[in-house]
Amino acid sequence: MVRKITNDLAIAGQPAPDKLPQLVEEGYRSVVNLRSPDEAGFWNDEQIQIEQLGLRYVNYPIQSSHLTPETALRLIQQISDLPKPMLVHCDTGIRSSVIALMQVAMKQGMRTEDAFQKVIKLGLLNDGS
Repeated sequence: MVRKITNDLAIAGQPAPDKLPQLVEEGYRSVVNLRSPDEAGFWNDEQIQIEQLGLRYVNYPIQSSHLTPETALRLIQQISDLPKPMLVHCDTGIRSSVIALMQVAMKQGMRTEDAFQKVIKLGLLNDGS
């Protein structure tokens, strides 16, 4: 299920191959995959299928347990120039939710560290303790 966060950003869990044409129909221009190739259920030819539909594709593997304000900032900076609207996905939607919330908060002027603490308070990440 795709959840539209802003006009330029949506999040989802792993999209099914038969749902990809729908992304094009809905106007998406980029797909960001936060999953690592060693995760169960990783779809090895996702990039090929997405690019065949004319969409941009970026795989930025990141695990929730290794997500820091710095890694989130690097990711947000890396994807900020992708064609919009974009879909950011992972396996269940948690990591994509974290990135989307941080991106929106930072766009509204919140410091990276404060945005990161906000997602911890929402229960999307552990605080490391």
